[in-house]
Amino acid sequence: MTFAHFFKTLKTTYGSRLFLTAVFAAGVSISAVSLLGISGWFLTGAAVAGAGGVLLAQGFNYLLPSAAIRFFAITRTILRYGERYTGHSAALRAMADLRPALLTRVINAQPEITLRLSRGEASSRFIQDVSALENALVMQSAPIAGLAGMVTALILTALAGLWVALVLLVFMAIALAGSVWIHRRINDNSASEQAAMGAVKARFFALMTLLPDIRAYDLRKPLLTELETLETALVEARTRVIGKDALSNAWTTGLTGLALACVAMAALGQPLAHMALAILAASMGFESLGILIKAVAQKDGFDQARARVADIYDQPQVSAPLVFETPAFSFKGEMVMLDSTLRLRIDGPSGSGKTRLIETLMGLQTVEGLEVHSSRDQFSLCPQDAGLITGTIRDNLLMAFSDEALKGLNQAAREAALFGALEAACLSNRVKALPKSLDTWIGDGGVTLSGGERKRLALARSLLREAPILILDEPTEGLDLATEAQVVGNLAKHLSEKRQGLILISHREGPRALTDHILSV
Repeated sequence: MTFAHFFKTLKTTYGSRLFLTAVFAAGVSISAVSLLGISGWFLTGAAVAGAGGVLLAQGFNYLLPSAAIRFFAITRTILRYGERYTGHSAALRAMADLRPALLTRVINAQPEITLRLSRGEASSRFIQDVSALENALVMQSAPIAGLAGMVTALILTALAGLWVALVLLVFMAIALAGSVWIHRRINDNSASEQAAMGAVKARFFALMTLLPDIRAYDLRKPLLTELETLETALVEARTRVIGKDALSNAWTTGLTGLALACVAMAALGQPLAHMALAILAASMGFESLGILIKAVAQKDGFDQARARVADIYDQPQVSAPLVFETPAFSFKGEMVMLDSTLRLRIDGPSGSGKTRLIETLMGLQTVEGLEVHSSRDQFSLCPQDAGLITGTIRDNLLMAFSDEALKGLNQAAREAALFGALEAACLSNRVKALPKSLDTWIGDGGVTLSGGERKRLALARSLLREAPILILDEPTEGLDLATEAQVVGNLAKHLSEKRQGLILISHREGPRALTDHILSV
């Protein structure tokens, strides 16, 4: 399913709420224009009646206009609440469906595509662009609201004469055409603003991971200069966008004043109450026109945000192979059975494709000459560069469990499992010594831990996952020989107790003792 189809499905799913939003928005505009127009007619008419003497004042109908004013005031308030509630309700629910779907698509994309997505760019897509799509759904009713207000204004001004309504129509058409031309033809920099923002975020997130090196080598000044250059480009792009909006607003404001003067001139000869009705209705007609112009101005930004989200949503997906009765894989004519007795080491020089091979086993990508008869749920993986989420030690370990597995464990059993895995990874004593133990915050990507501790925490997480085959890519890298020996012994015991097969990639002698078969790549 493409993103265009998915987004269309979202709008269909919440179509009833969006339809109600449009109805409420149209009602708000109609009520607002009618309220001001009738108020002007009523006040002017009452003043003229009062100046005309007692008989004329007594004959003036105060009840119906005042009732209409109260009706439109109350209606506008109620409909405004309904519009905001239904509009944001639909948009928030739609985004609650979109964000997990988008994250799932990114996770299931080919690794080389996912890894090209920097943290800054990912932040821009998931926050800025998705927020823009949320606003697009909220603003979907804006054109209808604007048109409803403009039509109401034309009807009310027509009460002062058809020529008066025609004058208003001409000026509104000129204002709309001019604003559309300004937004679409004069320096449309909304895309460059988003690109500049993405560049600032991408560079900022990249530098955040290098803070120790920046301090050690005193790189603050050149890097701050670099960030200042990117910030300047962002400010310039944003200034151009603001300037375009300001020009459009100046154009509309100038025409509004000219239009009201012309409407007043066209209404000369009509009763003063009708003239007041026409002028105030025309004023609100331009207010409604502003809603329509804003929707037109934001459309390009919404379209660009939709295109950027579609760019990552529509990437080719990697699906795990089907499950076979006998999981196995064949490489260069050699058949390897994936069972609890497997103790396989994949050997080869650096860069020969060992990591790519195990990623292929898990259905993450393909390798020529490798035939896989397995599925991703057959494996628990501890990659060479395992990532840790920003959170606590517990948060990182619980990632190994499915929702069903967590529901099947009580608190005591869960704690025992977590510390058992930490014990196997030679990290339990370190965690127990921490003031908050498992609930210790480890910072962005585990920045508060040493390299060896991060490695062992990732290893403990992989040991917690219930899977027939454990895949370890350089599991003892960065560990001293004594700790490595203890980890290797614990791994041997874990594999025996859990009846779990092993696929190992390691250039160190210690872990190699766990294997009895070699596959060279």
